[in-house]
Amino acid sequence: MSGIIKSTGFVFLFLLGSMNLYASDTNITITEFRQLYNSLLAGKTLVTNTEEDGMQITKVRNFGQAVDVGENDFEVPIQTVISKSKDGAPVETITINILDRVNELGNQPIISEETRKMVVESQGATPRDTNEIESMGLFRVSKNSKGGFDVQNFGLIPSVVVEGNTNKIAASNISYSCFPENNLTKCILTVRDYKLGPYTPLVGYTLSDPVGGDLVEISEELKK
Repeated sequence: MSGIIKSTGFVFLFLLGSMNLYASDTNITITEFRQLYNSLLAGKTLVTNTEEDGMQITKVRNFGQAVDVGENDFEVPIQTVISKSKDGAPVETITINILDRVNELGNQPIISEETRKMVVESQGATPRDTNEIESMGLFRVSKNSKGGFDVQNFGLIPSVVVEGNTNKIAASNISYSCFPENNLTKCILTVRDYKLGPYTPLVGYTLSDPVGGDLVEISEELKK
């Protein structure tokens, strides 16, 4: 799959009605969302193990407690640590601090996500870090039929598709679905890239064919 780095908080780091398998797309209030967040993610660690290009990749997401900022709004600190190894030897570790701001808009929660700090540590190299604040986009929230919630991008996320020697602009839709399973939390990230059709001012792009298959990443709560 081609594209840009996706969010690493709720999503690493969404158009209305994304492709989430568990979505019933039921509206949710900001109070209900905070209750579900506190139950499913607050103070918990979720882990994903994958393999790519011969490397073993472990993503550890640490979800902080919700912090009041007034008028039902709240913020969530999240830290993601991505560890890459090959044949048992460490290759690279990336640590990313995320802040998710949850505000109420039209009686529904909207998440504004931003990266606050990133540190890259590679074997044999000096660690690199940045404290630049970077917006990762706006996201909507709905209830799902599994007793949890879905987070989806509010607008298309730009990406790139490579066709031969040509790079063309594309777009991604993302769904991050969290729910309880066997007394633990499970979250499924689904990313789907699309080719773009014509652009109409004040309307936007028309989505064309999907690019390749979906990227699906499963995170499960680390049992204490």
